[in-house]
Amino acid sequence: MNQLSIRFLVVGALVLGMLIPLLFVGGVANERQRYYTQAVGAIAGSWGADQTIIGPLLVLPVLERYLGKSDEGEVVQHFRRHHRVVVPETLAVIVSLDHQFRHRAIYEVPVYHANMTVTGRFADLDDTSLVGRYDEVVWDDAILVLGVQSTHAIKEASSLRWSTATLPFKAGTGQTWLGSGVHVELPDVLETTAVDFEFELQLKGTNSFGMAPVGRKSSMSISSTWPHPSFQGQFLPDHYTVRDDGFDADWTVHELARNLPASWIVGANDPDLPATQAKVVLHNPVSQYHVIERGIKYGVLFIALTFLTFVCFELTSPIRFHYIQYGVVGLGLTLFYMTLLSLSEHMSFVLAYGLATGLLTGLISWYVHSMAHSKSLTVSIMVIVLSLYIVLYTLLKLEAFALLAGTGVLLVGLTALMFVTRDLSEGVIDDLPSETT
Repeated sequence: MNQLSIRFLVVGALVLGMLIPLLFVGGVANERQRYYTQAVGAIAGSWGADQTIIGPLLVLPVLERYLGKSDEGEVVQHFRRHHRVVVPETLAVIVSLDHQFRHRAIYEVPVYHANMTVTGRFADLDDTSLVGRYDEVVWDDAILVLGVQSTHAIKEASSLRWSTATLPFKAGTGQTWLGSGVHVELPDVLETTAVDFEFELQLKGTNSFGMAPVGRKSSMSISSTWPHPSFQGQFLPDHYTVRDDGFDADWTVHELARNLPASWIVGANDPDLPATQAKVVLHNPVSQYHVIERGIKYGVLFIALTFLTFVCFELTSPIRFHYIQYGVVGLGLTLFYMTLLSLSEHMSFVLAYGLATGLLTGLISWYVHSMAHSKSLTVSIMVIVLSLYIVLYTLLKLEAFALLAGTGVLLVGLTALMFVTRDLSEGVIDDLPSETT
């Protein structure tokens, strides 16, 4: 094995050895990400977490009569109480989400204020359809319930306008199947004819807002100041517009699409209401920890391309670099990510990236000039390192085309390697032995 082959093998081993500091930097980024997640959880615990609104729903107690024996052995009549849940015939929700930022230590977390206007109608409450196999409805104990995931984040709630009556909301739902929320007692105003309702609700939240389209015909409209929405849940918006200063989105859900009955008895095959929701997440695209973690994946590639430049220069000049110098340059390239991570926690990512690029490019260029005393090599290294960081920034911004762009960089590097090593063959044997028969 000649000296050149040995040099390629040692340089390749150094490239692989740079995985160790890269893994260390990746561990630091993951640790800072955990701290950020803890900060989000702490702020959400005080401000308000992800909000999911379920309802409003009408809860009617129904009685089931059955015969049994008393202690004396006589046949007597007993009553068993159940709850029937009735969904509204129509439901329209208009939401305004205004975002702001809250800080915990060095971390900035986006939160929101939600202003909701809810209107709708309940259809005729026919005793026959509501009772079913049960005997009667206890109208005096009827309530309207609204599920709210984080009730401590409710800022204000108007009274419920139920037909011509105005009724206050009260804390809790009293329904274990629904969970936390609020309710309104309807003993004196409940009518069996169709009735319209309306109320306003203001609440706070973090990260996401969702609502279950419980109406037989449901519509929801969200207008927000957050410019980076991520639409999730079972139903995506029919129409949406994303602008630099926010977004608008509209949903319309028919009863046949939501797989939800018009009414049901609690405890008898309850539907999974939280899973049936339209949801928007206030996606934060500038989470520097996620971006840096993606950038570290290209670290070995960029170190290899830089080392390839050194090898190419050695092939075209009498200068030979020590393997320790290769390692020092590799550590400098690795330190870029740590510098970017530390700076990005205190300034915008773009500014942190620019400062880290300028600092490490200048440092590596000075070191190369000091050890080679060659202006051409110094300029070449400076141009290549700057180009690599520009390519890396482009890869980090092109989320949808990152794989395509990364593959292109690999092909360019492979082409350069083929070009440099195209004349390294030891010659062609002209006098091959003839084939015998």
